[in-house]
Amino acid sequence: MKTLHAMTKARVYGTPNAWRFSDQARDGESFLDCIIRLEIQGDDEGHCFLVISPEGFFTSDTWHETLQAAQERAQMLLGVTGADWSE
Repeated sequence: MKTLHAMTKARVYGTPNAWRFSDQARDGESFLDCIIRLEIQGDDEGHCFLVISPEGFFTSDTWHETLQAAQERAQMLLGVTGADWSE
C-alpha cells in the first residue's frame, strides 16, 4: 500500500509532549490552533497506522486493522474525508 497524506487544521490542547484534541481537553487548558499533517502507512498484511503530526507537537499514531478503519478514525477526530487523502 502506498502512503496516503492529508492536512487539516485543528485546536490542540496541552503541551508539545502531552497533547490532546478538544474532546479530551481539561477546563481552562491552553491550546493552539495549528496545522495537522496526517499519514496512513500500511504494512504487507493490510494493517495501517494513522500518523498524526500537529505542528509544534510530538507525533502520535494509532494502529488499525484496515485502511477504512484508519480513515474513519481520521474523520471522527478531525473531519478528514476520503476526498482529502492523496498519495
